[in-house]
Amino acid sequence: MSSEQEQVQVRFTTQQVKYAVNDAPILVPSNFKRYGLSEIINNLLGHEKPVPFDFLIDGEILRTSIAEYLTNKRLSTENVITIEYVESMLPPTPLSAFQHDDWISSVQGSKGLFLTGSYDNMVRLWNTSGQCIATLSGHTDSVKSVAFGAVNDHNVKVYSGSLDHSVLAWEYSFDNDHHQVLYECKGHKAPVEAIAVDTKNKFIASASADATIKVWKTEVPVDDERENAEGGSKKRKKTEPKDGRKIKTAALTLTGHVGGVNAVAFDTTDSNIVYTGGWDHSIRSWDVEQQVNLVTKNCEKVVLDVDYSAKARLLATGHADNIIRLWDPRSEDGTNVKLALRGHSAWVSSVSWAPNSEYALCSGSYDSSIRVWDIRSKGSLYTIDAEDASKKDKMLSVDWDGERILSGGEDKKLRIFKARV
Repeated sequence: MSSEQEQVQVRFTTQQVKYAVNDAPILVPSNFKRYGLSEIINNLLGHEKPVPFDFLIDGEILRTSIAEYLTNKRLSTENVITIEYVESMLPPTPLSAFQHDDWISSVQGSKGLFLTGSYDNMVRLWNTSGQCIATLSGHTDSVKSVAFGAVNDHNVKVYSGSLDHSVLAWEYSFDNDHHQVLYECKGHKAPVEAIAVDTKNKFIASASADATIKVWKTEVPVDDERENAEGGSKKRKKTEPKDGRKIKTAALTLTGHVGGVNAVAFDTTDSNIVYTGGWDHSIRSWDVEQQVNLVTKNCEKVVLDVDYSAKARLLATGHADNIIRLWDPRSEDGTNVKLALRGHSAWVSSVSWAPNSEYALCSGSYDSSIRVWDIRSKGSLYTIDAEDASKKDKMLSVDWDGERILSGGEDKKLRIFKARV
């Protein structure tokens, strides 16, 4: 009997109750791949309109025929093969693109609003209609990172970190279309490369080229904290900003990195834990209250970005060797890369987990592409290329916001894609 005609016994299972079928073993041709297996499941379900499915054996998405998988894994065709199936993630589809005057360094979405930081020193707030509802001007150099704070029906607080060494806190009012600088976080001795806000909106963490991470309380200072720190009676120095903005001092400083810190992220289940990555090739976990470096993980290349998933309980990091690495932050092993995702052809500048999935994440790269990954698959599921691939504009930032993926980079466009998992 030829391999094309050979059949194997398969038991189908799923965790998606609405798609469950009888799990009794059935015979299927061993040369069937995803499409053929999808036909079987749709037939068993009696679907008039087929639903696309992905199939997993031992937790790995099937990208070949069953026979090839079994051969590669040196498994017998005599045994009953348990295959789990899940509804496929649809390819991301473009929704809109918002033009900027300069490179976009950072993007973030929250509750139907989009935030961008740009090399033109500006922070911009957008709505889903494509309107730029606020242009926040206050930095004296390029904005490297932006983050949302609290958002409600009346106002929104946002934060920005800049090459001018500062972090600014802003408030925009929907009621009167007014925005203001609430305060300036001052203390870094070099550019602020990344900022993050904890899920309770109580703390900002900033990572800097000065090799430190500073943590700031988000509450607005009653007085100029620097004046208070200097005795309270001193007059404002002439070198301080003339717009009367209040100065905030850091609650604490975390030191340990040897070289600039490029990335910072709060643990989304514990605001006392912060993750960082930098030029010293290390990913570090910190206890904020104790100001202690809990765990240091080392790898071969510079760490450009870090993101934590509460669902997967994993850290994803982007690197200068084109690889995305996944880590278990609870493990104290310093080199325990759980998984390496390969596909990009240049530095991976940005990574972002899907908030509603423990398996999906997206990445942006200097190769001008965005890739969408399912960590159960050996390769990326989808690649979104630049609108003008010939220009090779670097992708500098991505953010997975609900059912949207946002991106920004050297093409000067905030691009928004629909991405459902």
